[in-house]
Amino acid sequence: MCPPVGLVYRNDRTLGLDPDAQVQNAIRLLFDTFERTESAVQTVHLFREQGLLFPRRLRAGPNKGDLLWAPPNHARILQMLHNPRYAGAFVYGRTRTRHKPDGGSSVVRVARADWQFVMPGMYQGYIDWERFEASQRRLADNARAFGGERRSGPAREGPALLQGRVVCGLCGERMDVRYSQEHSRTVPTYVCQANAVRRAGWTCQTVPGKLVDAAIAALMIELMTPMSPAVTLEIQRELEARAAETDAARRQHVERMRYEGELARRRYMKVDPDNRLVADALEAEWNEKLRIHADAAEDYERCCKQQAAALSAET
Repeated sequence: MCPPVGLVYRNDRTLGLDPDAQVQNAIRLLFDTFERTESAVQTVHLFREQGLLFPRRLRAGPNKGDLLWAPPNHARILQMLHNPRYAGAFVYGRTRTRHKPDGGSSVVRVARADWQFVMPGMYQGYIDWERFEASQRRLADNARAFGGERRSGPAREGPALLQGRVVCGLCGERMDVRYSQEHSRTVPTYVCQANAVRRAGWTCQTVPGKLVDAAIAALMIELMTPMSPAVTLEIQRELEARAAETDAARRQHVERMRYEGELARRRYMKVDPDNRLVADALEAEWNEKLRIHADAAEDYERCCKQQAAALSAET
């Protein structure tokens, strides 16, 4: 069984973490970000907003086994969050092959309850089994967008304070948020439309969000004012921790680009200078690697200045 990116077989054929520090940091950042945001979409958004790349290994072709870095997408992040191997578990029977009458076959996913073997704690993982179980419950809850058993969801974009948190006081269903413009301001409205969506019935009730949010905001300020210094310091520490995580990822990316440039230089220096057919190609490759490293270093410096401004005492 080929291990996923971030896990490798050692010489004694046991499974362990990839020794590449940049790979480890990227995967740990993925799980930490999902645990904080409770949303795979928000996890992808952070990586793309910060300009961070994510690793994957080529499984076929002439460059099989090579590490490729690219911006992550939602399907890729979900695949890793659902993979129990990152929790140090040996699992067998997650998929099943079905043979078709025409001689072909198809691979289908098996429900978790029907997996043949689930053996946690078999090797070192990036998270423990309890964190994996908690993330699976959150993912299942997020997937049931209109499920009757869902009562909350992850925070979404938009100014409404109670998005994903409001439950209708009449029928008990989760309420959605609609936005409209009022005097050049975006105003939320909480709408219970579960009955209309599922049973083509009527909208249960509509509540003006500007009234509810104002009351909630006043209550939050009243509750948090006595503890505001402690809360402010805690927020500052969290922002600094997030900045340190992304800074480490960027520094490791710059170091990798520097190393690849050094490899290109060594290849160029070893070639016979009279063999122009090879020397010209290697020189062009070296110049390209130098350009990529310079761009990465420039981006790193720019992001460092932006983070320093965001974490200043005045901010």
